Amino acid sequence: MHNSTLAVLLLSTIAFHRTAEAQPTLVSALVDQSGVQLDMYLVTSPGSATEPSDGANQTWDLSSISLQPIGSLDFTQAGGTPYAMTYPSANWAWAQTITGVGTDYTYVTIDINVLELVATGVPADVNNYIDPKRLLSFPMDFGQSQTDSYEDSDGPGTATWTYSGHGTAITPLGIFGGLAKVGSSEGDIILWNTSPLHPAMIDDGSTILVFAPGDVGLSERGALFVQTYPNPCGQDLFVEAYAADWRITDLAGRTMLGGRFHGPALQRVDVSTLVPGAYILVLDQDGQRRTVRFSKA
Repeated sequence: MHNSTLAVLLLSTIAFHRTAEAQPTLVSALVDQSGVQLDMYLVTSPGSATEPSDGANQTWDLSSISLQPIGSLDFTQAGGTPYAMTYPSANWAWAQTITGVGTDYTYVTIDINVLELVATGVPADVNNYIDPKRLLSFPMDFGQSQTDSYEDSDGPGTATWTYSGHGTAITPLGIFGGLAKVGSSEGDIILWNTSPLHPAMIDDGSTILVFAPGDVGLSERGALFVQTYPNPCGQDLFVEAYAADWRITDLAGRTMLGGRFHGPALQRVDVSTLVPGAYILVLDQDGQRRTVRFSKA
């Protein structure tokens, strides 16, 4: 199978909570509609790191992995990419550029029910899915499984994906929470970043790539720190962050509250007017966007 395109570790800046995290629910509304731009690293050595464990509120210590920068990745709307007309059912694309080599595209369909692969390795090593390969069913909660049959250039197959863990990863690029572990019967393991939603770690057994925001270099791991607690919160949400414009949206993207943080400092946000449920805190900091999902009790 052409699974190497999936071997990515996308790590965006989200909170390392002081209290146990609520389990992330995977829903399509968590995809950032403006897209995500990331630098790309190759894991050249796992060091002492082991496979992420199953269970709730795990801490995955990946701090010993060695990383080599090799390019960039854009998670973008498919319509602006050069092969979009060939894959009209795909509405998103992962544009993966290796320095000195070129750009390959993975085309995916994301809607309210599914995230499915349509094609990988376009144009250099194309693998077309006659019957798309489902990576996620929406909504998907901790402990749930989904089984899907697919057919690609190598023939038919069936994969079962199980949401078996969630927690925090400690990496050379920083500490990242709100990750959901989903593993397949074919041996792939994905840690999904849940705010915004995109693959957080995919290990296909042979290659691991790491993606992080362009301003989070190996020597800049503290520049984008943000932390929120408690989760779930009651009347107040406390936020540790640098100066930034902020807003709170529901899962449909509607803005509920907003303002400006002045910092660095501990900020208190009065969320007493919000009805109980799941929300996303969005921070815009000098043109950079950070998102953190939280729950109101």
